[in-house]
Amino acid sequence: MTALSQRREGQQVVEEVVWTAEELDIVEKPNGPAVASMWAAGLGSLVLGILVVWAEASASMADNLKFQDRVGPLSGKTTIAGLVFVISWAVLAPVLWRRNVQWGLAIGVAAILIAAGAVGTFPKFFELFAAE
Repeated sequence: MTALSQRREGQQVVEEVVWTAEELDIVEKPNGPAVASMWAAGLGSLVLGILVVWAEASASMADNLKFQDRVGPLSGKTTIAGLVFVISWAVLAPVLWRRNVQWGLAIGVAAILIAAGAVGTFPKFFELFAAE
């Protein structure tokens, strides 16, 4: 049902048509694909943080992560974290495709994963695990 409303702008009367959601056939789409990408980004961040700490703690792990000599272990850390993001997104997207996840839960899980990954990349933190 449409409604006609009037409002004044200065000396002029403006008539507007107000539409309701039912008339416009607005259908809320599930947020599952968006949540899947958020959680995949969080998992990729977490893996990056873990790999940074692990490479600092173990010289052999740092050597294994040297995918390219000029870049050093960073090449392996970022490549693996990127692969974890893509693979987890590919797995989570079909699972959550037609689902509606509560935004609070979705953002909370993503924030925890990203924060945990970020902590692992701070020098003050990963230097605590440095191999002697």
